[in-house]
Amino acid sequence: MSSEEQSKILSQVEFYFSDSNLLNDKFLFTTQQANEGWVPVSVISQFERMKKYRPVETIVEALRQSPELLEVSENGELVRRKTALPSNQNEIQVAINKRSVFVEHLPTEASLDELIQFFSKFSPTNQVRMKKKNNAFVGSVIVEFKKEEDAQKFLELDPKPKYGEKELTAISKISYDESMAQKFGERRGGRGRKQNGKGNYRKGGKDDRKRDQSPKREESSKEEKEDRDDAPKEEMKEEKNEEKKEEKKEDN
Repeated sequence: MSSEEQSKILSQVEFYFSDSNLLNDKFLFTTQQANEGWVPVSVISQFERMKKYRPVETIVEALRQSPELLEVSENGELVRRKTALPSNQNEIQVAINKRSVFVEHLPTEASLDELIQFFSKFSPTNQVRMKKKNNAFVGSVIVEFKKEEDAQKFLELDPKPKYGEKELTAISKISYDESMAQKFGERRGGRGRKQNGKGNYRKGGKDDRKRDQSPKREESSKEEKEDRDDAPKEEMKEEKNEEKKEEKKEDN
């Protein structure tokens, strides 16, 4: 294994276990949470960008060189963060959002590596998440810069940045989330709970209990499992699907 290959392996897996990724990767988060932070290296080796590194011992050897973030079990079968994920996860997510931007009008044929290289020309980045529909890139991304001021600097570029000849549109991640929430609310407008025939709205039924008991972190989507390196977190997609299911139950 060359030093360059070792560096790439270590960099990729350290990204998987970083605050930025772990909080948004439902599968990896729940896997490590269930086993005192440990994740089988065999699982990591099946992630899309890790499949080219074989045998698996190559990955283990590279991970043992992690200076600060990762540790490998004595038998070489498990890997975890040396320091557990901080408990103030909401604060961490807020900080991540502040240094992130939503960018659209990118070419749909662009690869993740090309996009990372493009945005890194402006300022150092932590990650680029490609937004997808039916597992196909739709031309928009969430870019997390290393610093909040770098994100702000990108938003204030004049003239606006171009990818090739195409001018890009960018807004803050916070503004993007607010816009998505507003659109979702407008689509839901006027569709309240159905009455039970006595002039009262049904309340406290099975659907209500189900919503109250639902965990904060849902099971990973199929896209996340197939391609967690660039599959985005599709804001409110799961919530909308759940709402539709509940409406059908109420109609019946």
